[in-house]
Amino acid sequence: MMCSKLKRSLLTALMLSVCLLPLLAVNDEAGTTGFASLKNVYSARAIAMGQSLTGETSNPDGLHFNPASIIKIDGNEVGTTYTNAFVGSQGGQLQYLWPKDRFTAWGFALKYMNLGLMERTEVDQNGDLVSTGETFGASNIVASASLAKYISDAVDLGGSLKVIYDQIDSSSSTAAMLDLGLIHHPANEKLKIGLSLRNIGLQLTRYSDSDYKEKLPFTFAAGMTYDFKPGLMASLEIGKATGENIVGKAGVEYELTPAFDLRGGFRTSAGDGYNGGTLAFLSGLSLGAGWNWNNYRVDYGVSSYGDLGWINQLSLSYEF
Repeated sequence: MMCSKLKRSLLTALMLSVCLLPLLAVNDEAGTTGFASLKNVYSARAIAMGQSLTGETSNPDGLHFNPASIIKIDGNEVGTTYTNAFVGSQGGQLQYLWPKDRFTAWGFALKYMNLGLMERTEVDQNGDLVSTGETFGASNIVASASLAKYISDAVDLGGSLKVIYDQIDSSSSTAAMLDLGLIHHPANEKLKIGLSLRNIGLQLTRYSDSDYKEKLPFTFAAGMTYDFKPGLMASLEIGKATGENIVGKAGVEYELTPAFDLRGGFRTSAGDGYNGGTLAFLSGLSLGAGWNWNNYRVDYGVSSYGDLGWINQLSLSYEF
């Protein structure tokens, strides 16, 4: 009986993914969206699990993936994440989670990214890039407020309002967006299913006086988690962002001891790092661990992008 329920739930999630993805996103605008930093994930736990947490419930790391997932967390939590990315890029996030009661939860986050200094080049009369000897920088800040609500024993809903300020050299732009999320609790309590629509919005100010308007990286994702036994959870997700191919993500988390977790994951966008180098075969893989002590939590995650490099993240949080 339980096996039958699991099969029906998995089939339902698969059908939703197959039916909705072609309608919500197409792939004929690759590379045409702006505000790419909206797709950055700031959670060492999520990075380690292949960024596949759209379907997880009671998840303090879920502000980026699914605003409905922050309901029913154990207590108030404040946390921060630091990320070290490519060619000197650095960023992070500060977040605060407030579960008002079992029916309502609030979440607030502030993300930043500094892309460091880059060499300024010009195109000569032969069409070649020529160094000017100058450099320029780029950075951005994203602020968000999230609300999750209990609807029924089977459904939780959530939404996030976000604004971004993006600066490249002396030019800047702003945009406002909405994220929407749903968590479904099937009859099988070991299985959870989530859907999310991210970055629904518009550009408020433009980088220049021209009429050119940046498109936002609208993203649809459907995911699920399954608790095989206490301390062993697996996650699976499929998603599509404007200007990108469909991406599959998977992760696993194993509680080695009550205080220590091991994690691993994989993203099918691994091909982005297949550029012929010696580390291309590692692209898409991720690993990490988490340590819990009293009300404190420390998480570390590393994700490979092949010969492009590694992304390292460290998260610290305190529950009260």
